[in-house]
Amino acid sequence: MIIESLLCVVAVLNSCALGLADDPPVPAPAAQAAPAVATPTLTTVERAALTLTVDQSGRIASTRKTVVRFEPETFDGQVTVVKIVAKPGSVRAGDVIAQLKGKDFEKKLADLKTQLAEATERLAAQVEEQIVQRAAEVTTLERSERSTTLAAQRLKLLREYYDMRDLEFAALRLKGQVDNLKEQGEELSQLERMYNDATLETETKDIVLGRAKRSMDQAKVRNVYALKDHELFLAIDHPNAVKEIEDNTRYAQQGLDHLRIRQRLQAIQMRLALAGAERSLEDVKVRLARLESDGANFTVKAPVDGVMAISLPEVGEPVQSRMVMATIVDPSQLEVAGTLDLDALRVIDIGTEVQAWIPSRPESNGTLVIDELSPLGTPDGAGAKYAFTASVRTRDGLWPIGAEAHIVARKVIAECTLVTSKAIKAEKGTWTVNVWIDGKKVAREIRIGASDGTKTQVISGLAVGDQVVLSDG
Repeated sequence: MIIESLLCVVAVLNSCALGLADDPPVPAPAAQAAPAVATPTLTTVERAALTLTVDQSGRIASTRKTVVRFEPETFDGQVTVVKIVAKPGSVRAGDVIAQLKGKDFEKKLADLKTQLAEATERLAAQVEEQIVQRAAEVTTLERSERSTTLAAQRLKLLREYYDMRDLEFAALRLKGQVDNLKEQGEELSQLERMYNDATLETETKDIVLGRAKRSMDQAKVRNVYALKDHELFLAIDHPNAVKEIEDNTRYAQQGLDHLRIRQRLQAIQMRLALAGAERSLEDVKVRLARLESDGANFTVKAPVDGVMAISLPEVGEPVQSRMVMATIVDPSQLEVAGTLDLDALRVIDIGTEVQAWIPSRPESNGTLVIDELSPLGTPDGAGAKYAFTASVRTRDGLWPIGAEAHIVARKVIAECTLVTSKAIKAEKGTWTVNVWIDGKKVAREIRIGASDGTKTQVISGLAVGDQVVLSDG
């Protein structure tokens, strides 16, 4: 080291001596060089697969939940709890949960039974009454049909026989009256000629001729009336008699038609009345059956097997209609329900199979299938969540109902352009990166897609191999 130092000193001295001998001009001081720009930390845009992972939580529930309610069908009185028999926990179908009691229930039940008996008797009486009425209607109809038949027969006989007979009889009566008058006149003339030539006593002659003259006078009077009677018979009596028979026949037919219509209407009314009585009877039967069902439901029983939670009021307290008295779930049929954020929808959709594990039971896991997805949140989309329900397909270990469950799903996007997420800056709906070009940072707007938190998918704006500024430190 000492020798090297001495050699350096000698060299310096020789250089100075040479400089003094040449005596060159003193050079101007050199300009100060610009400081070098420090290279920032860079990351390279690459093309690779991106794996997205979703880890969301939900709540374990049973898909088969049976709610035991107090639902009276017709009883509207006050119902109170008499005794709570069962305890929360496992229960078998048919096990008694509690005993209830309805105020004045027995009285209302007895009243309905009485109404049922009365309605039954009323219907039976109405049926018998209608049987009698139908029999009477048959007789009435038969009589009316008989009267109509007889009237039609009389009309037919009138037109075919009586009309002509009556006219001929009237003509014969008139002719007999005229002939009688003529014969009496001839007889009187003969008597007068005979007695004029006879030698009978005057007294006998007067008697015979007087009697003949009186008979002749009476015959003339009767003949006058006979002519008038015949005239009235032809003009009034005979047409009226014919008209009366025709009208009676028409009236009989109309009466028969009207009777048939009335009987049809009465039959309809009878059927309606009978149907009303039957309906009233059935209504009483239904109300009685419902009230008896209400009485049976005062003994509250478990409808299915499962795990039960009781929500009955205390003994002596009233039970309101539609009140939930117990809830029974099937621990063997499970589902998980919760919410997903918007990013999770890149991976999960209806029908997606996901893995599940139970934080309170780390040894328990299984698979689920997403059955339902529905949006929740504000109308403008801020804080939007998506409610999901997933059915349990396989499960290992204990899955307590009500416990938290985590669902885990993964999705691989193959062959996509990726950049380190930290290199991206977001502002007012745009995403930019600084690209290192020729020793300078150049800002560039890009479109991005999915991200796994470390790497982000670039849809446009960057190419594989681009150098992107990660940080300036």
